[in-house]
Amino acid sequence: MLLRRRLNNDLITILVLYTVLSLALLFFTYTIVHAQSEPVGKCENNFPNLLTDIPWKSMFPLRIGGRVVLNMGDMPDNVGTENPDDYNPSSYTCTCTINGKPHMGIWVSFWEPARVIEVITKPHCFSFLFGTDMGDALSNYGAYGARSSGAQPGGKVFYNVHVYAFPLLTIMDIIKDMDFCNDWFNDIDILYFTEVDPLWNDDELTIWLNPEAAVFANPLAQALCSVDCVTATAGIPLNSMFWCAGCWGPMYPYTGNSGLTESPVRSTSLMAARVLAKLTRQPVPPAMELDTSGPGAKCGEVSDMVIPVIKKSQYRFSMLRPIPETDRSHTLGSSTFSWGEHRNVPGTGENHIYMLWRKRNCCLKFL
Repeated sequence: MLLRRRLNNDLITILVLYTVLSLALLFFTYTIVHAQSEPVGKCENNFPNLLTDIPWKSMFPLRIGGRVVLNMGDMPDNVGTENPDDYNPSSYTCTCTINGKPHMGIWVSFWEPARVIEVITKPHCFSFLFGTDMGDALSNYGAYGARSSGAQPGGKVFYNVHVYAFPLLTIMDIIKDMDFCNDWFNDIDILYFTEVDPLWNDDELTIWLNPEAAVFANPLAQALCSVDCVTATAGIPLNSMFWCAGCWGPMYPYTGNSGLTESPVRSTSLMAARVLAKLTRQPVPPAMELDTSGPGAKCGEVSDMVIPVIKKSQYRFSMLRPIPETDRSHTLGSSTFSWGEHRNVPGTGENHIYMLWRKRNCCLKFL
């Protein structure tokens, strides 16, 4: 009886020790996984230097009445392309009406520095706004991102995206009397951030707002994107292939999930393109993307510029962080090997920030 009691006590002791060790191992494993999946560290200040970090010649060529009057280098333009919706005005003079009063002007064409797109892994970190970290104060939808960490079978990445109004020409007061050529924002402002958008995390849920994605979710449609990759790298993204983001990957779904794990620059560029496509397909003020380069943009009327799908040829990008493009910009979908793979900074450069240049055809008022 005494031996049996001792054996029972020893068995209980072993079970208690086993339970304690199991819980300790579980807690240790959770701590490691949790630490790896949630990036730590403070939110860095990544506001750019407006003089040295911005390729100002990306504004050109400057056209009046469809004719180039000022150019710098060999910056690509969306004139004379294979896109039937790329517009080039043929007349010099134009008229617009404000409050029933007609105004005369001249047709001008240039590339406007209009937006900044920030692609991050840590939610609620607004590094472009001088490193403002809002923590978990905004919502519970802001999931942590997964970094690109090399090609892994079945791996994926996730990023949050912030879109800022950044009308540099207005902020720096570079051009006067731009009543019809101004962006509809006059200062730096947050237009959209994915942490408060429940659709950005869920591929299945977002398809309810853009069901056309199911049409292009097949190998043949994705294989055609190789054509867009070649033309985009040459400076001419194909607007007819709106389901492609050139060499960056598929435009659908409009979420922050991607299987492109081998290149952070390519993954973040794809997220920037998807946000533009999402804000075109769902033009809800204030975050909406319009056709600013078509004939309807002459007088800056928003109602004349709404389009159902993204017009890729009216956009250029230039990286601001971690390593700025200071010499030129690149078209949407152009191969990252031609401009960006060397701009990735492992470990400290997970947050990528891009300046968005948008083609603007408009009536510059003079009377």
